[in-house]
Amino acid sequence: MTGPGPARPGKIVIGTLGLDQHEVGAMAIGQILVRHGYEVIYLGRFNTPQRLAAAAEQEDADLIGVSVHSWEYAAYADELLARCRDLGIGLVVGGSVLTEKDQAALLARGADAVFGPYASEATMLRQIEAVVRRVRGGDDDPPALAHQPGPGPGRAMPLAGRVVIVTGAAHGLGRAYALELCRQGAAVVADDIDEAALKEVTDAAAGLPGSVHAIACDITGADAPRTLLDAALRRYGQLHGLVANAGLLRSGPILQLTDSDLRLLLDVHLTAPFRLLRVIGGYWRAESKAGRGVEASAVLTTSAAGLYGFRAEAAYSAAKAAVAMLARVGADELGRYGATVNAVAPVARTRLTPWLGEAAADHGAGPAADAAADPAADHGDDPLAAGHVAPVIAWLLGPAARNVTGRVLEAGNGQVSAPSAWQPGPQFPLPSLMSPEAADALLPRVLASAVPPPEMLAAQDPRGA
Repeated sequence: MTGPGPARPGKIVIGTLGLDQHEVGAMAIGQILVRHGYEVIYLGRFNTPQRLAAAAEQEDADLIGVSVHSWEYAAYADELLARCRDLGIGLVVGGSVLTEKDQAALLARGADAVFGPYASEATMLRQIEAVVRRVRGGDDDPPALAHQPGPGPGRAMPLAGRVVIVTGAAHGLGRAYALELCRQGAAVVADDIDEAALKEVTDAAAGLPGSVHAIACDITGADAPRTLLDAALRRYGQLHGLVANAGLLRSGPILQLTDSDLRLLLDVHLTAPFRLLRVIGGYWRAESKAGRGVEASAVLTTSAAGLYGFRAEAAYSAAKAAVAMLARVGADELGRYGATVNAVAPVARTRLTPWLGEAAADHGAGPAADAAADPAADHGDDPLAAGHVAPVIAWLLGPAARNVTGRVLEAGNGQVSAPSAWQPGPQFPLPSLMSPEAADALLPRVLASAVPPPEMLAAQDPRGA
């Protein structure tokens, strides 16, 4: 098969390494590449690394593409990789039954790109283009990927093949999370009520290895968790992760906060994450009982306000404190189904933290203006940029954190830490029917034995994010 036009973006040898049902996928990919101008030499089924490499050398191809069954690559990958490296060409592997573990293993062994069952056409084309450019001695990345490491060796994509829901994904931290997950190969179901801003996130992810599927949905709705789960299953066939990030702020001390603002704060920050865990946790339980464990992960959003208290923000602080405990109990309940549940208290410049001010405008009109308009923009010199928190979220969703659950991490402003949970204090005997005099003598001693509580946060404290 050959593509139209004299100028070819690349020449590719494609074949399968085994069962004939994979020929359908290999032929489909070949047709896509031809349609985009690539020259494709298709070798059909039942190949060996030697035959694929010989054809690639004879045709002066830029890369070899193979379709494999989940067990076949283990027997052939090392030999095929060695032959590709000897020829100075790339290797792309795909398969409808490749798991995320398979994909991560192939990338770690040196494959230039690996596509599982839910890779989009755009994702495959972008990554293949990057491999061809590298092989031909051009830039490591095509222009659309110039801001990030390339998808070949050296660019870790631990979330390749994983599907993650991110709520509140249109702005600030949620936007930063969605894009970082895409950089690491994930397919993201991005939720927000701001449909126009969601479209911008989808556009921003167009040059990344992963993908974004936008769903405009009010997370406070009782049906919202089911809507998001159904969207993930319809689009990608499975769901591995949740980032419950959606948030808002209704400020006011106890004596001034109205019932409507109180209900909205609790609905967004506590009730919505609870419902998400209930619905998505039910899906993970069903998958586990059916023998289809998905190694699931949920990350909830707490706050320093919930860990230490925030002056004049009693309702917000109380809701975020409850989220930290929801993560702890959720980890205990969902762990039996293969799910981890953790919480992150981010410290970042977002629309909810106006007291942190704007990023220093010392980079000229362009980047500084972008930082003010988009708190999630990548500004490595601003420790409060939302992008610094995103890798922590991604790590908690990835394979390296499979044994981390029921924990809280604080991240941002140049620091990351794991604050201690509530711990029992020193114990004293409690007299039966204690008299007032005995209480006066005992209880001050009990309080004096405890670690004093941390100082209350206020608007000027950067930990109040």
